[in-house]
Amino acid sequence: MENNTSFNLPEICTHEQKDGYKIYQCGSHIKANFIRVFVPDNPYLDSQGKLKFIAYLHGFGLCMPQFYEAHLEELAKKGYYIFFPDFQKSEYPNSIIGEKIQKANIKKPHLSLWVYRALKIATNRSSKFNKFQPEDLFSTEQEKTSPEVPTIQANLDEPKRFDYLRTSLAVATIILIVKLIYTWFNHTYGKNLIHLISTVGFSLAHKPSEWIKNAIALTEQSWQHLCKVNPQFAGQEFDFYVFGHSLGGLLALSWPVYICGETQQKFFPQQIITADPAPSTEMGIPRIAIFILKLFRSPFAIAPINISDIGSQLNIPIGIMHGVDDDIVKPQSWVNTSFWQPKSNFDYIASQEKGIYFSLSNKQHQPPLVAFHNQAVTDTSYYDDALFKHFGGVKNGPNDYNYQYVWLGLSLVVEEGVSAGSLYFPQRTVKVRDYLPEKQSNLKSIVTTILAVLAVSALGYWLFSHFGTVFNQ
Repeated sequence: MENNTSFNLPEICTHEQKDGYKIYQCGSHIKANFIRVFVPDNPYLDSQGKLKFIAYLHGFGLCMPQFYEAHLEELAKKGYYIFFPDFQKSEYPNSIIGEKIQKANIKKPHLSLWVYRALKIATNRSSKFNKFQPEDLFSTEQEKTSPEVPTIQANLDEPKRFDYLRTSLAVATIILIVKLIYTWFNHTYGKNLIHLISTVGFSLAHKPSEWIKNAIALTEQSWQHLCKVNPQFAGQEFDFYVFGHSLGGLLALSWPVYICGETQQKFFPQQIITADPAPSTEMGIPRIAIFILKLFRSPFAIAPINISDIGSQLNIPIGIMHGVDDDIVKPQSWVNTSFWQPKSNFDYIASQEKGIYFSLSNKQHQPPLVAFHNQAVTDTSYYDDALFKHFGGVKNGPNDYNYQYVWLGLSLVVEEGVSAGSLYFPQRTVKVRDYLPEKQSNLKSIVTTILAVLAVSALGYWLFSHFGTVFNQ
């Protein structure tokens, strides 16, 4: 690998020595150039003497390493190089390495902040019309990146001012609706959800395709930076893999499609493995939110990525690990067909080496094991449990879905060279199938629905009969 680079790279990154590995960190979340790289002290080498690199892509809004930290550390201790880019523009704090972030401040007046941002953008008279800098709005809310903090260029162009304006209005509208709905019913959940939406709001001024291009650029540039400050890295051969969770899973599947230029070819993945991925960037987000974003023509919503569009370009081994009780991205969305889509989303993937796997819930286990959306996540403590009970599942540390399913699947691919399309999982507390089991009918729900329909019908009949008699007299 050549050690020359055209990028404006700093001499050093923030770094810290851990037990068996180093962590390098560059950039800031709000500038969309944050990346944390895990570098093992004793790198794993395969029989051909190659290193193992993994790009690790987070789910929507889960931009901090803390959400997946136990897995990132486990992979680094195994001797793999791990690249964790925040491909979204977010307001998360730029944590010091090793520091656990305190809980989110859900008391911030997010609605007024977004209304203020929209007004300030609308009245901005800057001559740099197409280069509006959103971080100017954060001066009183978040500490800006100081000149001493290392940074890299990344590859996320600034949207036009009106893209930011439309997005700000859309986010303000969504927050208002959430406030109206949850103020009386679930106040704590509503405040946490508003904080999450607000934290990644400005990222919605970008198209998802720009996010994945940014993730690729951050990975490439951070490796070039490591080669610059550690010359012994230059010239090392490596196998490259991409892992992603939820929305990051779809972006992982998109990675080969958006590789461009000769310098990025070394980051073309050998295999891709995902946990609970979405088949579309619109999936997993409430439909009312997507409707509002489309109404205001937010770039995120008007140019989605769909596996049905990119699947024909995927010809490498691909593995999808899903949970049967995922309520955010339902597993049926991958294997079912419909009148307007005769092929399943999984069948749109062209690769002949592809596999889809479904973990089952084990509610007899103590504590019960539920195959929900956040199987890959290891720590949701930044937000209140009230949010993650409805946002994929609460995690206060890795559980058997991590150890026996997600972590194992990735290790089989990277370390043992197993094709992602032919994974196998020992049937322990977590049971896995290569087909989606039919859901058992919920008799209680069916009976309740029938009784509710009968009650409404009876009430309607009584009202019609009563008032009809009155009007006929």
